[in-house]
Amino acid sequence: MNPIVSIARREALLSVLLALLYLALWAACAWLVPPALTLAGWPLWFVLSCLFNPLLFIVLCALMVRWCFKAVNLEASS
Repeated sequence: MNPIVSIARREALLSVLLALLYLALWAACAWLVPPALTLAGWPLWFVLSCLFNPLLFIVLCALMVRWCFKAVNLEASS
């Protein structure tokens, strides 16, 4: 198998896992946090799932791209 394909599959798997983790954490924040809890007048579930999680996953995505993804030369013929 072409090494570019194996690298692409690995990176795609990491991306899907990160997306599934985002969805799971969003659902956990939205459904497991009691609605009575508030932060600065906003429901805590909203602050966690719609403000904190996106910022966290932007950082995680940047770290994943920096440390897990590889630069691949697409001009080389196999």
